[in-house]
Amino acid sequence: SRAILASGIFPQQDLGAYLMILYAAIRQHGIPETLISDSGAVFVTAKQAKAIYAALGIEKREIERGRPWQNYIETMFNVQRRMADWDFAKATTWAELLAIHDQWMVNYNYQVHWAHQYREDECSTPREVLGWRQGRPVTPEELHRLFYRTRFGRYVDRLGYVRFRHWRIYGERGLAKEHAAVWLYGETLTLEFADEPLAQYRVRYQPDKKQLRAVTEPRLFETSFPSPQLSLWELDDAEWLKVIRRADYAPRRPRQRPPVQASLFV
Repeated sequence: SRAILASGIFPQQDLGAYLMILYAAIRQHGIPETLISDSGAVFVTAKQAKAIYAALGIEKREIERGRPWQNYIETMFNVQRRMADWDFAKATTWAELLAIHDQWMVNYNYQVHWAHQYREDECSTPREVLGWRQGRPVTPEELHRLFYRTRFGRYVDRLGYVRFRHWRIYGERGLAKEHAAVWLYGETLTLEFADEPLAQYRVRYQPDKKQLRAVTEPRLFETSFPSPQLSLWELDDAEWLKVIRRADYAPRRPRQRPPVQASLFV
């Protein structure tokens, strides 16, 4: 019955989703000494994840195949599923899923667990057991440097867009003037604020594999940050441009030396 440090709901389970949760857990609770998981590729073989482990000095270990009992996280997962499945089945919108997930996490961390009933310190919930304990401290600047290949800080403009390379991409108008994050992994681009996904897009790359050739398939999530100002009229998908291609940067003009005036007298 260990405390859950960070959790989230994502349309798909991939390296991008894992790194977002890892980032949130480290930002809030510090750097752990060891991470234990199964042998899933996102945990073990992904180069970006391995580079982060090495840079932070995290020992990465895996349980043996076919022996889930070696890590209590497997038991925790079954408990979590029993606690949440019935409520999740009733959700009809993304916002309801987020609310149910948040409530489930509170219930799990703050309700009394049978496994702690005989503790001498009388801590009976996972949150009480965790207490003041933290991992090694890390500064926001160091975290930004370590996740810079996949996480990019961006400013949300008054219309709810962020600028990313040659694109303006919609996130949430209710977050105007806030600082959000753009997570880019493979062909998936996710906008996130306060550990909550705002929107997700599919991207295609230029032949150099660096510049984005197209940003398509917008998927906006219902969030807890709606704009207090209602729109004058509703736009359909054809009228509402969620992705706007910006003009390429104009080449710099070579500097011209100022004219030199010849001396009148020699």
